[in-house]
Amino acid sequence: MWLCTLISITPEIHPFAYFFDKGFDFKKQNTEDIVSYFEKSPHSYKHGLDYIGKIEYEAKECYWFMHKISDILNAILCNDVEIQEMNEYNFDMDGYLEAEVFTKFPLSYILTGKKK
Repeated sequence: MWLCTLISITPEIHPFAYFFDKGFDFKKQNTEDIVSYFEKSPHSYKHGLDYIGKIEYEAKECYWFMHKISDILNAILCNDVEIQEMNEYNFDMDGYLEAEVFTKFPLSYILTGKKK
């Protein structure tokens, strides 16, 4: 009998997708509304989203943090997990970035691995 531990088999939000969380608009070029890839402070929101029906609902205040791809990969590698595969997609799990221009960026990813 053998045991294989998978890290993720469902899409995760790509850190790049968070750049646009404060409402950046390509036509307005409002670069002050881009979330920094290197920012460490928490961000909060008070809504939820049904990913299937794309219905937004009121929720308790939640927090999220920007995590660089290198932070994610280093945490996995430091915990003796062997990365099997990583793929990036232009699919937005949050349903907010539906404009055609956003499909040119990585918005989600799937990473699989197993414990050594």
